[in-house]
Amino acid sequence: MTKSYELLDSGDLSKLEIVGGYKLLRSSPTSAYGKATPEIWTDLHAQYIKNDSGAGHWNFQKKVPESFTIEFSNLTFKIKLTPFGHIGLFPEQETNWNRIREIGKKKQGLEVLNLFAYSGGSTLACLDSGMGVCHVDASKGMVDWARENAKLSGLDSKPVRWIVDDVMKFIRREIKRGKKYQGLILDPPSFGRGSKGEVWKIEENLSELMDALMELSDSKPEFVILSCHSQGFSPLTLERILSSRIKTKGTYQTSELFIPERSGKKYPAGFCTFFSK
Repeated sequence: MTKSYELLDSGDLSKLEIVGGYKLLRSSPTSAYGKATPEIWTDLHAQYIKNDSGAGHWNFQKKVPESFTIEFSNLTFKIKLTPFGHIGLFPEQETNWNRIREIGKKKQGLEVLNLFAYSGGSTLACLDSGMGVCHVDASKGMVDWARENAKLSGLDSKPVRWIVDDVMKFIRREIKRGKKYQGLILDPPSFGRGSKGEVWKIEENLSELMDALMELSDSKPEFVILSCHSQGFSPLTLERILSSRIKTKGTYQTSELFIPERSGKKYPAGFCTFFSK
């Protein structure tokens, strides 16, 4: 086990992080502003360089293990420096993990559907809070990664279903089976492909997805976490997407997602609406 995570600074379309004791520089299209502390942007372990195709490569200046583990938000994560620039940890979601934990203190045994679930941070938070989870992602590699994180966090014996599938196809089958969920978590990408090449475009498919999710929850979920990183959407848009469909009273907390930097500034990392009864 090595040190945890810290965002040191961001700016000039990049962000500077310490991950498990390794100093990493990654591209960041949201940080179109000046650096707060430019003097610390030296002595890197690795820099991610993105190419025009959307992929890229890591330029290693010091040795970094192929994978290692860190502890973050009382959970254990496997870290890998992937060719697409992500590392398997999304710290901006910690606020939502804490919200999940607060729900778990009040209501036990909820069944939660976590879609586009990636490396499983929200799944781990649910399992750690006494909830059962159906974890769905189209990438087998990401589902395997999430399963490993669950094992590392001592949560692999908790009630969880690991599903590799296209999100819409899986939901339609769940509706036919009469399955119901009390909690819904989704962080949809702007664009993606399903397990068999199905195309996802958020501006075309999100409304259909939300309507289907209401069938799975009778339009009366206990909680919903909807986060997004796509241009053309906003916190207010997400709130209206939920409030126009949910048919029960509750509270909506709508905000930007961010990661605190060492300087005290906030790194913008998407936006989110959280509904709870």
